Amino acid sequence: MRSLSQLIELGGRVAVVTGAGAGLGQAIAQCLALQGARVALLDRNIEAANVVSEAIRKNGGEGVAYACDVAQQTQVEQVVKAVAQRFGRIDMVVNSAGVTSPPGMPFTNNTEADWDRALAVNLKAAFFVCKAATPWLLKSPQPRVVNISSITGVISAAYMPPYSVSKAALISLTKVLARELAPQRVAVNAICPGFIWTPLWEDLGKTMAKHAGTSHGEDAEEVFDARVRLHVPMQRPQTLEDVAAMAVFLCSDAAANVTGQVIGVDGGVTI
Repeated sequence: MRSLSQLIELGGRVAVVTGAGAGLGQAIAQCLALQGARVALLDRNIEAANVVSEAIRKNGGEGVAYACDVAQQTQVEQVVKAVAQRFGRIDMVVNSAGVTSPPGMPFTNNTEADWDRALAVNLKAAFFVCKAATPWLLKSPQPRVVNISSITGVISAAYMPPYSVSKAALISLTKVLARELAPQRVAVNAICPGFIWTPLWEDLGKTMAKHAGTSHGEDAEEVFDARVRLHVPMQRPQTLEDVAAMAVFLCSDAAANVTGQVIGVDGGVTI
């Protein structure tokens, strides 16, 4: 029997991580690299992705940055092809790229552009990446897909309908892909992070503060802290490391028989 440390070793495997230039994507890419994975870091901001890939290399890992707007199918196809050609394989896909949406309250305040942007980045992009990578995943002995959804995909977030709906749809896509690809041993799961202070949440906090009549950007963190106190049973925010560790587990041999699952890393919000 292998030890847990042996089960989560990812040496030689190749991971594609979207949104890897910051926030959750950055943390997941770095954590996968620490376990031995070779990581392709996809992000619209190539400068940010290059910084992360350089940090991975300084820690003895292998990371390569790729400029990619994952909401554009042609770009995704080209970049995934380039990754496969460079590394000769793709074993794991982590769809971490995401955007929030302007507040509704009421929902009729959201525009068609709000809906289009949220669905394009939070849902369609995951489909594009999975579609492009699946031929390579089917050749892998340990194929994995991890989609980063949100607690708002499980419990509704009335303050940003397009985001909440797009994350719920990503959960549904996860289950559809898990069922279809199970006979080929491709494990597909979703992680629903809770309250994590990231650039994405900072932007959201500023928007929520402004909507509440507060104009100062520094009040975004106050909004965040108040929501943690109100909604998180464990009374503490979640961390990037919490989610990155779960992503590593789901990508590893320790999770070989885990598929189609929606796992909350939320301090109990969705109990």
